[in-house]
Amino acid sequence: MILIQPDDNVLSVRGLGRDFGSFCAVKSLDLELYPREVYGFLGHNGAGKSTTIRMLTGFLKPSRGTVRILGLDPLLHPVEIRKKIGLVPDHLQMYDRLSCWEFLEFCGRMHGLSEQEWQPRAEDGLKLLELWEKRDTFILDCSQGMKQKLALLSALIHKPRILFLDEPFNGMDAISVIRVRQLLMDLRDQGMTVFFSSHILEIVEKVCDRVGIIRDGFLMMEGTQAEILEKSGAQSLEEVFLHGCGAKSNHP
Repeated sequence: MILIQPDDNVLSVRGLGRDFGSFCAVKSLDLELYPREVYGFLGHNGAGKSTTIRMLTGFLKPSRGTVRILGLDPLLHPVEIRKKIGLVPDHLQMYDRLSCWEFLEFCGRMHGLSEQEWQPRAEDGLKLLELWEKRDTFILDCSQGMKQKLALLSALIHKPRILFLDEPFNGMDAISVIRVRQLLMDLRDQGMTVFFSSHILEIVEKVCDRVGIIRDGFLMMEGTQAEILEKSGAQSLEEVFLHGCGAKSNHP
């Protein structure tokens, strides 16, 4: 459905941090994302996942550190960056009085796409995620799972180079999770980089090429699942997450 040409330099983060008053939500993150990979970002509630994604995508100014997406600073080049990334945030903001089809049309036109461009992409996506029969349903009347799938399609309508997803599987039924999971792997195989946060370890284990575990604003561990298990001495990613992430960190 979407063909991507990969870049060598996808995303680079150095010393990234964000304070809210006296509270340090994200302390100092170093990240590298590569073409053709799905990166899973794990952490307990309040660990700093959503704050990190907002900084990576240019919607929140860091207190310190740098972000480069395809060589560009998202704060200095917001228009160029919006053309190259797709984002599904943790709190969806959609137009309730638009139908699913109208919403995708709106998103496509906002990205400057012609009717010949956005229409087949919208149709393919709605059919793929089993929303075609619901295309005339108002968003107000959609379930949470339907809204999540629609938000994902809107983030893909312009064929982004990097896709950022914050808890994208919330509210989805088991079949929808399987379909979206396969879609993410297909996008990866076509050259896209996908960065998503999730607390559903089963999905992370099946989809992700690399995993980062954040705790209290620190990236505590990162690597392939095999590398993380070797470093931690654990038998499963669940064990690493529960014992390495479940309690509050004593890191200064």
